[in-house]
Amino acid sequence: MSIETNCFRIDSLDTLSAEYRLYKIAGLRRDGPDYYSNMQRLVRRLSFQMKAPVTTYDAGGETFLVVPTESGDPPDHIMLVGVVAVLKDAGDVIDLDFTEAHPEFNPVRLRFLQFIFQGTLWKDSRLWQPGSGQPFFFLKPTKQLGEIDLYEGFAMRTALHPEGGFGLVVDLKRKLVSRSPLLARARREQINALKGRSCVYKMGHNWFEVTLDGLADLSIGTPSIPLEGEAVSLIDYLHRKSRKPVPASIANLSPDGAAIYYRTNGPEQRSAPAALCHLVEDTHSREGARHQHETVIKPYDRHRHINRLVKMFLRQVPVRDVTLSVSEQAGYTRMKAFSVPTLRFGNDKTLSLDKSERDAGSALKSYGQRRLTFLKDENAGFFNQSLLDRQYLVWPKSIENSYGSQFLKDLKTQVDGLYPNGGGYDPEVIVYDDLNIRRNFVGQSHAIREAVEGVNVRPGYALVMVHRYDHRPRSADQLAAWTVKEFPRLFDLNAAVIHTEMVKKAYGSITRGDATRYVVKSSERGRLSGYLRNVALNKILLTSGKWPFILDTPLYADVVIGIDVKNNTAAFTLIADGGKIVRFSTSPSRQKEQLLKNQVAQFVSDLVRKEVSYFTQRPKQIVIHRDGRAWPAEIEGLKEVCERLAVEGHLGQGWHLTVVEIAKSAPAPLRLFDVKPSRSGQGLYVENPMVGNWIQTAPDEGYVCTTGCPFRIPGTSKPLHIRRASGEMPIEPCLSDVFSLSCLTWTRPESAMRLPISIKLCDRSLFDEAAEYNPDAIEFENAHLQKEVST
Repeated sequence: MSIETNCFRIDSLDTLSAEYRLYKIAGLRRDGPDYYSNMQRLVRRLSFQMKAPVTTYDAGGETFLVVPTESGDPPDHIMLVGVVAVLKDAGDVIDLDFTEAHPEFNPVRLRFLQFIFQGTLWKDSRLWQPGSGQPFFFLKPTKQLGEIDLYEGFAMRTALHPEGGFGLVVDLKRKLVSRSPLLARARREQINALKGRSCVYKMGHNWFEVTLDGLADLSIGTPSIPLEGEAVSLIDYLHRKSRKPVPASIANLSPDGAAIYYRTNGPEQRSAPAALCHLVEDTHSREGARHQHETVIKPYDRHRHINRLVKMFLRQVPVRDVTLSVSEQAGYTRMKAFSVPTLRFGNDKTLSLDKSERDAGSALKSYGQRRLTFLKDENAGFFNQSLLDRQYLVWPKSIENSYGSQFLKDLKTQVDGLYPNGGGYDPEVIVYDDLNIRRNFVGQSHAIREAVEGVNVRPGYALVMVHRYDHRPRSADQLAAWTVKEFPRLFDLNAAVIHTEMVKKAYGSITRGDATRYVVKSSERGRLSGYLRNVALNKILLTSGKWPFILDTPLYADVVIGIDVKNNTAAFTLIADGGKIVRFSTSPSRQKEQLLKNQVAQFVSDLVRKEVSYFTQRPKQIVIHRDGRAWPAEIEGLKEVCERLAVEGHLGQGWHLTVVEIAKSAPAPLRLFDVKPSRSGQGLYVENPMVGNWIQTAPDEGYVCTTGCPFRIPGTSKPLHIRRASGEMPIEPCLSDVFSLSCLTWTRPESAMRLPISIKLCDRSLFDEAAEYNPDAIEFENAHLQKEVST
């Protein structure tokens, strides 16, 4: 089967060359905790400073800085975090051509080509770019949606082409931006309410995105900016720096207008006129959610617009005395397919693909639907059918006094319907006072803790209902983070959090005579049913360790360990025996993205030692699924811990370690389109590829479709990018195991799941636990409240 990609071949590369000089980097300890992040800072800073495609190159166990000779010499010293990088000319020069010889130079080639194409687009007066490395958008909005403008654009990155050589991966992007700017005379409280929001700063002919950081003390007409040895006003600065004639938006600014502060990558504080800043509407915000469907792009539309944009902007790109051409036709690739695995449910019932179905799509769709049917079948049901452990339900008094009893009745019906062998869901209800507090983080956390401490709770599981108090899109939920982190420590309870909004919206009161009761509103019946099933499955049963089904088809790996790090919290998942053994744990970490060698070794060692007695045999094939990048220090730690575990007899003789990177996102992700002539004979029919399809793009990397046809997920499917960072397991078995583990769709049995369960469980545990909260706010505000009461 042939599938079209969104990677377009770059031609005429045989006439292009570049010369790079190598520099030794001194002053950075390779085993230091900030080594790799400092290397990234070094490359970014010098690229910006020299306006050149600076990068690094590994040779002979040493990392060199490589700089185009035409860009001159870099500075001798660069200040980084905690160290000074010293650069010394190594005396070597790379004559870089763009053939496929010497593949070790491909990262340098890709960096050079990326710089060339980015620079060409940045100079195009039809486009604006929110920030370096981000997509480009048209200056003119594509559509007006009430008070919101829809901007269309595209992301672009260089990559190895599926058919050989180099190509451009191009993907369609859309952005929602408020048409009206911030108020020219905005007040401090108005700006503070928007702090942290993104804005498009329309600075004359140059537009870019900034993060709102507060209201400036001075108006835009007050001298406040150093320029050529004098202090000038912001409005004067804009007139001097803008291309003439200045746009009307700058010409019409009033000197007494307000200025906002915005964040930059450097230490300096910068300001912008409020009247030139337009809020970006996140699709998770109240306003943006109304138009989210405009940003969900069907395969046919994405395919058509990508091809249009390539013809418009990327067909001919001049580089010195050479003109690079980009093919009008995207690359094709031969697609292979993995079969979905056989699943095992309760009572030893198994589910396989029904090969009697008329076509593969129908068989896959039936496979998904039957996963849910098997769960509800009393002859099958959950694989894990042990009794539910002790359960608590913690909720506000306002809920207890109103529709709480009806909600609990409906929730019990859902849990018992999904898990009839659990002995019945009958939680002990704990009520906290939300009637006499501020319903913010501090007020609710104090009331919840006081209520739970007033009851003699025993170890078990808790479902905690709270009021949502911060309605900013994608804002961290401090209360949920506090609950998930502190309940195990304070009360020996594993907790999950739900919010009051859906319950408030779904139930209405009926009064007959003196009796009032709550019933589900007919308009909300379907949404509430889906919500209750989600709570029952994800917040109660999965939190309690009840796994719906496991793999009956063996994996190539004996043990899979998923690793993710987010906001100084590390998450680990261990999966063995096809899912019979599933354990996950989280731990605080001082590292935001990467783990130290000894740190990752300790975490994995503890996890394996706890489960080794349950293994049916000593594992030989150990595969690590790393969410994002697997850092060299982490790989070293994983190798060391496996050697230690083997010596202790926990691993089988001849064991092998393979480390796989799973990239969930990319600036311009590779897409796959199933393109056929339309039935009418005119035009094309474009749809998502079939779930299970995969391609290999290099000896150590490939893509696998974990979502797509026949599952009706809106928009265009995005295959998972899998790269083998270390080890010898071939890429096909690596991809196969990722796909099989993605078929453990525990959170939504009838549908497809993009991530393998090894990473999904990490994501799930980090969603609340990795959110940050301020413990000082609880301690000091509660102390202040107690002082007020005592006086």
